[in-house]
Amino acid sequence: MSDENTTVIVGAGIAGVHAAESLRTEGYQGRVVLMDRDRQMPYDRPPLSKEWLTGKMDEASMLLRDPAIYEKLDIDLQLGVDVTDVDPVRKTIAAKDGSSYDWDKLLLATGSSLRTLSIAGDDLQGIFYLRRMADAIAIKQHMQHVNEVVIIGAGFIGAELASSLKQLGMDVTIVERSLYPMEAIVGRDISAFLLNLHDCHGVNVIFDDSVVQFNGESTVEEAVTAGGQRIPCRAVMIGVGATPNTVVSHPDLEADGGYAVNEFGETSIPDIFAAGDCTLWPYRGTPIRVEHWDHAVNHAKTVAQNILQPQSSPYTYIPYFWSDQHGSRFQYFGHAKQWTKTVLRGSLESHAFTNFYLDEHNRVQAAFIANQPKNALPVRRMIKQQQVIDPEALADESVALKKMKHKTRI
Repeated sequence: MSDENTTVIVGAGIAGVHAAESLRTEGYQGRVVLMDRDRQMPYDRPPLSKEWLTGKMDEASMLLRDPAIYEKLDIDLQLGVDVTDVDPVRKTIAAKDGSSYDWDKLLLATGSSLRTLSIAGDDLQGIFYLRRMADAIAIKQHMQHVNEVVIIGAGFIGAELASSLKQLGMDVTIVERSLYPMEAIVGRDISAFLLNLHDCHGVNVIFDDSVVQFNGESTVEEAVTAGGQRIPCRAVMIGVGATPNTVVSHPDLEADGGYAVNEFGETSIPDIFAAGDCTLWPYRGTPIRVEHWDHAVNHAKTVAQNILQPQSSPYTYIPYFWSDQHGSRFQYFGHAKQWTKTVLRGSLESHAFTNFYLDEHNRVQAAFIANQPKNALPVRRMIKQQQVIDPEALADESVALKKMKHKTRI
């Protein structure tokens, strides 16, 4: 290589791998170092709770890239490196083993870490968190001798696990502390719909309650709730959300709720960038954090462009995620902490609908799509254009979304 500049990427997950690859495909001629604390080749995490658990994917098919690709693209992949500190003056990073690395540009793609619970008896065997391949392997091995499973948390990870385990013929109970899980994201009606979906597929859902104790000799045998329910189980899965992994720290690196970045992926320290789950990034003027595959890919690619050509590509992504549960495909576009009204297109009973979240001016801020993939593109366009929509026409399935007429722009 003719250019001696070095870009170091910390984190070889979805964001890190796509950033490294994008640097090369966009023409970067310097050294690219991609490092991760995990010792396994970079792999895709979303299938862990679905295809991997049900046996539809093996370890080889989980890899993000064929190992030969890293050599072909001249990406220096260094695994088992646990980075902790950064020195922005000397432009070095330090790892737990005492090693140090120089950089000209640094990209933090450290992802997120699972929230954990402290419950009496949580040291028993058979209690799992699912984040890494090692977790998935341990779970799969344990499940060969298990029939009764308790899942703590009815978020998307817990819901996907429940669906996968039911496919494997297990007796599944979800314990959820709220009355309506994910209500702040999808609203009460959709939350109730998702709970009913589990019920229809034989999943026992206990809501407005929480597990306070695990019982058993060496392996978990029972989960006890605050409401006094005693649930027999031989395995427990805990999925209660995630927090940004901001372990790489410095006093001048703003990282309250995630590494704070601008629209170009720049942090509070020059030449240090961040991308993916670990970031707090500006969406229409409001800092948000998104923990989804699609965001990690697109954010990483955009930040890579800005590493190459400073402040050349603002990130204007419309947040998107999907979830597969009990044979249904759910998609969510946009971001709406608050909404004025919702409009349902289709019916909940049919399990094929699109629920729109509108602001006070009848502009679509977000949409939840159930088994209607054809609506994805027009929905994304509506959110991007932010034009005023007639709610009655939006609910009328005889009016094609792609032909939806907009009212006068505000």
